[in-house]
Amino acid sequence: MQVYFSFDRESFKALPEKVQPGDCVHIPSFASAAGNAKELLSLAQRLFDAGAELISDRESLDTRTAYGAAFRDFCKYLNDLGRSESREKQRAGIEKAREAGKYRGRRPIAVNEELFDSVVALWRAGTISAREAMSRLDLKPNTFYRRIKEQEETKMKDYKEVEKAIRSELHEAAQQGRSDLQELKKQLRSDAKELKKAADEKLELHDVEKEMLKDRIRAEAEHHGEVKQMKKDIENEAKELKKLLENKD
Repeated sequence: MQVYFSFDRESFKALPEKVQPGDCVHIPSFASAAGNAKELLSLAQRLFDAGAELISDRESLDTRTAYGAAFRDFCKYLNDLGRSESREKQRAGIEKAREAGKYRGRRPIAVNEELFDSVVALWRAGTISAREAMSRLDLKPNTFYRRIKEQEETKMKDYKEVEKAIRSELHEAAQQGRSDLQELKKQLRSDAKELKKAADEKLELHDVEKEMLKDRIRAEAEHHGEVKQMKKDIENEAKELKKLLENKD
């Protein structure tokens, strides 16, 4: 914990950017720290938001006590109320300007995109703190985090576009694949018919050759029978001739 002593308004204004959680800011009085109540409440709330404590001698205030804690809550309430009223006035003014056709929206803060990307990359890697990143970019917290959110939304949109394109390509490839498969099935069916036709023709030719072979065997058998009969007849005639010759003698 570190204690900061502030004796004038300028040093008190700089403290909300310096303090760390647990630090304590010591001032002589509220009047020495701010020019008016609104400024004092705003600066004090920034100290509290940073986690620091406040001690004021003249007002006998110490936010580490119960009375001081009540002051802290009171500051938060008044600041929230002031911001709410300010937003309501701003919205009313914007609506009035829109109705008159004069509202063009808030002009965006110009930022070097390359510098922003490089600093944010260091912040995401944990090399620098968010406060250091904001200081290098000269941006307030709300602008810094809003731009990071916009950057993430843009990246998500790009990812979705890429995903959509990939899905479309996969769908087209699947359709083409189904079409090619149908053509292949059709060609295979045609080839199968041709093969069956050729097989049937070959089978018919085999049947013809088989019948021809049967006829040939049958013819040869018949011829063999005739030859055998002729041989038998010749032998019988030879026997008869032999008997006649014997009888003649």
